[in-house]
Amino acid sequence: MRTVRLFFLLCLINTSLYAQSTPGFEPRPASQYQVGIQAGTTGIGLYGERLLDQAHRLALRVGVNYLAYRQPVRLKTADDSYVVIDPDFMISLAHAGLRWNPFKRSSFFVTAGAGYTWNPALRFVLTAENTVNFGGLVMTAEDVGTIRAGLRWNPVVAYLGTGFGRVIPRRRLTVGVELGGYYLGKPTVELDYEGFLETTTIDEQVPIVERNLAGYRYLPVLNLNVAYAIGRLR
Repeated sequence: MRTVRLFFLLCLINTSLYAQSTPGFEPRPASQYQVGIQAGTTGIGLYGERLLDQAHRLALRVGVNYLAYRQPVRLKTADDSYVVIDPDFMISLAHAGLRWNPFKRSSFFVTAGAGYTWNPALRFVLTAENTVNFGGLVMTAEDVGTIRAGLRWNPVVAYLGTGFGRVIPRRRLTVGVELGGYYLGKPTVELDYEGFLETTTIDEQVPIVERNLAGYRYLPVLNLNVAYAIGRLR
């Protein structure tokens, strides 16, 4: 029995010396998982992270975000003359990517990934409440009709961002900030109408409008992140 005890004692001493003499050696790993919430320009989001490489501070992140705005807007065009705009704006996004702390003693990170959105469009419907006056042009609600217009982007998007927040947390609860942007691709114009626009050549103007809007290919991101570490901390 003394021999066995001596053997295990020597193993423990050897392991301790190896940990002290070997750079980057950690006999007990840091927290492997984080779950969190975020809020910002892409709405409310939930995400999870898994530590892939402790030595290089690299983690995989997956999550979802949701934002919607459908509150009707009532615009006055003249005295007792109103049009109503019903917006349909929604971000429903699933995303995955990598997050990396390039500096060991800093919480600064860079991140890149891709996402998929189920509703990559900004649409609105315009109608008139009653007789309207557009700068002296008077039309009934029936003459105005219903105008449906919007912009549509690619459903698959790319993401690049940076911010502050540790991949390997030092505390159970951490707060971080992230700034970045999604690349949406070139937008296309959607237009459907009935009423006075049927007598115009507005369809011929759609390609011109698309060219003028070609630069609107990015969705800016500014989010506040709150994460909770699962498992042992360093």
